[in-house]
Amino acid sequence: MVQKGTTVKLRASFAFRAIVVAFMCVALAGTFTGQAQPPPLGRVTVSSDIEGGYRKTQFSTPHYNTGVLQWDGRIELWLPPLREQHLWGPYVRVAGIAGTEPDSWQNAWLGGPGFGVQTYPLRGLLGPTRVFAEYNFTHYWGEDFPGQGTSWRPKNQIRAGFDYWKAVNVNSLDKGGWMELWNGLYWQSGNEFTDRYDSVLFANSGRFGIRIPNSRISAITPYLTVQSSLSKYRRIGTKDCFLAPDQNSRDPQNPCDFFWENRLLAGAGFRVAPHLSNSVLTRLVFYGEYLNTATYYGPAAPSSFPRYDILVGVSANIGDWYK
Repeated sequence: MVQKGTTVKLRASFAFRAIVVAFMCVALAGTFTGQAQPPPLGRVTVSSDIEGGYRKTQFSTPHYNTGVLQWDGRIELWLPPLREQHLWGPYVRVAGIAGTEPDSWQNAWLGGPGFGVQTYPLRGLLGPTRVFAEYNFTHYWGEDFPGQGTSWRPKNQIRAGFDYWKAVNVNSLDKGGWMELWNGLYWQSGNEFTDRYDSVLFANSGRFGIRIPNSRISAITPYLTVQSSLSKYRRIGTKDCFLAPDQNSRDPQNPCDFFWENRLLAGAGFRVAPHLSNSVLTRLVFYGEYLNTATYYGPAAPSSFPRYDILVGVSANIGDWYK
């Protein structure tokens, strides 16, 4: 029989190995000298976003201590007119998440696979705005409730809306400042526990950093971050809620109080962003970050839930993910 202390050690060891593997996989994908080359234009392109690391609380429990690896990628076919400008076309999506804790949210194929169509109709500052609609096959293998299995979880998900990915000078060591922006406004049909989710989400993430350019420590940079998410499940009461009052023992009078997706986070961090050279990678950062809950847009989380998280990990992109 495995003792509780042994289980904790095994999970910690597995989390450490997961983070090490994530770092190695990204590091081996390219070299760290010179300047990264932009992805070639063509009829078919591949772009992906990969991130792996450690999360201390996940805003869930004080000592959650989980390792998480997540990936999202698209094989994109660009169609005429203006094919070489990558204006519009269909794509195949492959996305997932794997963690060292058994929860469903961190153990799933989120696009396994997915199929969609996308267009970039704008130019200039708004050029990275992507308009998309996609259908995803999903598979959750994590079990929040041991003994109940996973067959009841949603098998598909539809998303449609807009997103915006913009990165400036992230791995350019001759520049004194950098930023990363992500904004999303889209409708989503389901999540990990229901296919009746049916909500528009508005989410934002920004990171803004400075560096000493053209120096031995140019790759090391402090930064500030602000992150926000908002859905319709922030109201008090049972209106438009798909859950029966007795399905949320924490707050039976407000069963759809999803405080974790209706909040503003603020924080700071340090990252190492090496200069890239002739690499398959178009972005690479190693980071340590502290986040704190500035406010909730609806009812606040119970006092037992931590309002902060500490993150350590690596994040990378292949292809033209950030514009």
